[in-house]
Amino acid sequence: MSASTRPIVCGSDFSPTAREAVDVAAAFARRIGTKLIIVHVSVVHELGTADPTFAQKVNAQEQTRLDNETARLRKTGTEVEARFASGPPFEELVTAAIESNARFIIVGAVGHGLAQRLLVGSVAERTAETSPIPTLVIRPGGNLMAWLEGKHTLGVLLGHDFSPAADEAVSWVAEVQKLGPCDINVVHTYWPPDAANRFGYKGAVRFGENPEELRAPLERELRDRAAKFISSDAVTFTVQAAWGTSESCLYEISHEQKTDLVVVGTHQRAGLGRVRFGSVSRAVLHHAKVSVAVIPPPGEGTSDQNG
Repeated sequence: MSASTRPIVCGSDFSPTAREAVDVAAAFARRIGTKLIIVHVSVVHELGTADPTFAQKVNAQEQTRLDNETARLRKTGTEVEARFASGPPFEELVTAAIESNARFIIVGAVGHGLAQRLLVGSVAERTAETSPIPTLVIRPGGNLMAWLEGKHTLGVLLGHDFSPAADEAVSWVAEVQKLGPCDINVVHTYWPPDAANRFGYKGAVRFGENPEELRAPLERELRDRAAKFISSDAVTFTVQAAWGTSESCLYEISHEQKTDLVVVGTHQRAGLGRVRFGSVSRAVLHHAKVSVAVIPPPGEGTSDQNG
């Protein structure tokens, strides 16, 4: 399957948040010229009912809503395929994306509906943490739709930590840039004592400082790394001393610059690895006020992942 025909997968539970995500996904599909696959997961298994008659009734109602949603989108000129699934929602989304060799997954920021979907570890977070395919998490009220309609320049903040996943994130943003005008800021945050030791900096690094002697070599390295995937002429580079957490530094820059989209790579650590090292992508997903794209490490997804 060529890159131009790879579909977009979007999850929907028919909530207002999901509807906005679906509309953005449909606009992406039309702009790229590809198919949208809508995945709705039955709530029957979450209801915990053993009554087959009740389960059949609920599934029939949900199937009707899915059919109506599909018909609505087709009226906009979107090529749509609907899938009704049963199982953990994030697993069904990831499975559909892998089976269809999707370009990326789009999902609303929270899974509305049952109480379980409102807890930490929401459908959006768990999809992004486990998917080998990029996941775009839509926050309500953003500017992605206006950008896709050619009415807005998309402000993108891309967090880069010199990891392979961060390189994949740059490559993903380079593809997004082809769809419309973007102001891209590639941001690297660093812990000053570590950088001082690495570069042999002899002076004292005071709290809150961002010394040129540390910032400059890191910015050169960042530019060289990003230049492999995107023209540096189209990008702003920011190297910022992070005296707190990396994610808090990203929030602050995103807020100051009125960013529309935050893009981060994920190492997809699990279990003790996440406890020990934390997860910037998880923290950004959980607290960001704008849409977030989470990009997995290379070699974890389908072929031609960034095409």
